[in-house]
Amino acid sequence: MGLEKLNELFSSRRLVIATKHGKERVLQPLFDEKLGVKSELAEGLDTDLLGTFSGEIERTLDPISTAKRKCELAMELSGADLALASEGSFGAHPSAFFLPANEEWLLLLDRKNQLEIFARHLSIETNFGGQEFSGLDALED
Repeated sequence: MGLEKLNELFSSRRLVIATKHGKERVLQPLFDEKLGVKSELAEGLDTDLLGTFSGEIERTLDPISTAKRKCELAMELSGADLALASEGSFGAHPSAFFLPANEEWLLLLDRKNQLEIFARHLSIETNFGGQEFSGLDALED
């Protein structure tokens, strides 16, 4: 599907962005320009309820399901039928397990046209790391 066809589907529609951590600053101008939507932040949406990046709140869903749930919550909150969410993580690379990876999913959920459009970025460029400790003294040091 080309950009022209996408513009026909999305032009002048309201797009709600489901984020709590400022990603709308990057996503909003791109989607407004390329798709012709009128995007806005999902005010009051606490995406951390679905799990936190740092692990204080455990994530119980896979990344795609989490992004979809973020979109659904944003739609419920805003009344919009078009939503955008992302979900990312650091961890072991999915096929080269010995390498650290940075994985980011982006989902555009369109209830009006019954569409789910996903994009995935996978990179080994990350600051993810780990360290093994043999006791409490080593951990405190």
